[in-house]
Amino acid sequence: MSTLIDLPNLRATIESRWSELHTNPDHRNIFRYQLAIERERTLPGRFGFLTQLNPKRMTERRKPEVIRSLRPPFEPERFHFNKVDEREVMGEVRIGDTAVSLLINNSPLTEFHTLLVPERGANLAQVLTKGGVEAAVRIMLEFKEIDYRIGFNSPGALASVNHLHLHLLLVKHRLYVEDAPLTPLGNNLFRLDNCPAKAYCFQLETPSSAPNFIALIYRAVELLLDAGIAHNLFFTWNSGGTVLRALVYPRSRPCEYKQVLPLNVAFCELSGYVPLADPADYDGMTERRLEEHFGQVQGEEVYREVEPLLVEGLRDLGEGGERGELSK
Repeated sequence: MSTLIDLPNLRATIESRWSELHTNPDHRNIFRYQLAIERERTLPGRFGFLTQLNPKRMTERRKPEVIRSLRPPFEPERFHFNKVDEREVMGEVRIGDTAVSLLINNSPLTEFHTLLVPERGANLAQVLTKGGVEAAVRIMLEFKEIDYRIGFNSPGALASVNHLHLHLLLVKHRLYVEDAPLTPLGNNLFRLDNCPAKAYCFQLETPSSAPNFIALIYRAVELLLDAGIAHNLFFTWNSGGTVLRALVYPRSRPCEYKQVLPLNVAFCELSGYVPLADPADYDGMTERRLEEHFGQVQGEEVYREVEPLLVEGLRDLGEGGERGELSK
């Protein structure tokens, strides 16, 4: 049975337990590799992309799953997070009505890279739930640390395991999406313009508005799912730590297969953090090349396709974040 952790103690528990598991020789074999970033640099250009060279992420990680549907059934015969070594489970925290298991990512991108697995025993497929959104928001509010970020990849947007999970990472670098100018579209929906990635954004300035913030994000996810649009999400503070942003990256060109490639475009890359496995790709990476990759995976017309859907679909969500047909 997992150790229950109080939300106020969550950050300290993750940091101490993750470090212990990563450094203690008795536990090192539960990580597929010891995290060692070989090189790091900020790309020249307007957006300051952080690139890191982490070759073992490609050579040592578990082979990603093939997920062929945006709403796939859970497949118990495949890998899932109830099959992990129980030493990988750091504990469990209850957020609202949802029990969230905390697992090390045994192929880490960053220090303290943790998997947030809502209702692990329920065997939920990789389709974001309202409880999953609430967990991300409440953890970000509790940590109140601008270097912690949370991300989600849907099927068709580089999800690697068909078992509901989000990623908690520590990225000690300012990312362009934190303070990028936004175009308001109404009802706390904004569009990211003149940036490498195409994204819609919701903002939370006061914790008391969290229920509406959560409801808007979840409704946006439902709208994208209903329209068959794959998506990535990224939760981050602005650089001043005063506004929590939730960025939703739609993809009009879903990627059925996730291969272990030198550059996969998921929530990290779209948000400005680019882990790379191949030294040649690391040396040759440019801001222009990233923009081209983003355009290829998201589609040049994604705003035209998605915007009417979101604007209209969110219009009748009131200030309380409620609507008659909004599912839990």
